[in-house]
Amino acid sequence: MFLLAVILICAGLFLFVKIIDSFKTPGKGALQIKTNIAGTVFLNGTEIGTAPLCKCNESDTIPAGIYDLRIEPEDKTLSAFSTKISINGGVLTAVERTFLPGAFASASILTLEKINSENPELVITSLPDNAIITIDSVSRGATPYKATDLSESEHELKINKEGFQEKTIQIKMIKNHRLIIEAYLGTQGANEKLEQISNQEATSSARLNEEKDDEEEPTEDEAAKIQITTILTTPNGFLRVRSGPGTSFSEVTRVDTGDEFEFISERNAWYQIRIDENTTGWISSQFAEIN
Repeated sequence: MFLLAVILICAGLFLFVKIIDSFKTPGKGALQIKTNIAGTVFLNGTEIGTAPLCKCNESDTIPAGIYDLRIEPEDKTLSAFSTKISINGGVLTAVERTFLPGAFASASILTLEKINSENPELVITSLPDNAIITIDSVSRGATPYKATDLSESEHELKINKEGFQEKTIQIKMIKNHRLIIEAYLGTQGANEKLEQISNQEATSSARLNEEKDDEEEPTEDEAAKIQITTILTTPNGFLRVRSGPGTSFSEVTRVDTGDEFEFISERNAWYQIRIDENTTGWISSQFAEIN
């Protein structure tokens, strides 16, 4: 009877601890949003900042849960992007949105969640579905797709479907975690449309600069005031330099933390820098500062 009483008490304590655990605060997670143009970000109808943004510091992380996300682009001729996202404790949720007219627009949502298995898992869905998945140049199947055999490292993921623009995403697999990717594909020609818009903006900017140069020649002191861009610490230890101001543009090169380059211009939270005499590129302002 004594042993039975001890067993019942222990079982009761175990259940009590389980119930208490179920009421514990689930924690906070980080949220990163990348966009090709500036936009206002809302969570459950409350404005939280302007994209691109990263709620990644411990002081501004977000309570875990499911949220209604809405991004309203600065350019009111483009449609807002609305979706549901999950924020999990202790990990990052990353949203990328390329705002373009009509069906050219695209997006991706990367969500991490902890799992019991040490082997990392990858789950991919797409809109439209039946998109071909290629990982590290190897065709792996079609969406909806799941993999449990990827190594714990960085991989290059490509999502492609006939009639739609191929989407390339750099992913990192982590043990004890499942990476969930939702991809919204833009129609074919999206990259060309993006480049066309960028070229138009660059031409307009160049004309304005020429007009200013014609109005007044800079003094020697003004010419000497060259702004320098310093590369800050990044999660990967390097920073990708792209051909245009957005993650949809191709990678030109990579630069290291602490490197310094001449600052040329700024557009939609991206800095244009001079790599060498013949090469310029764009970097995210989130990981750089101008001196």
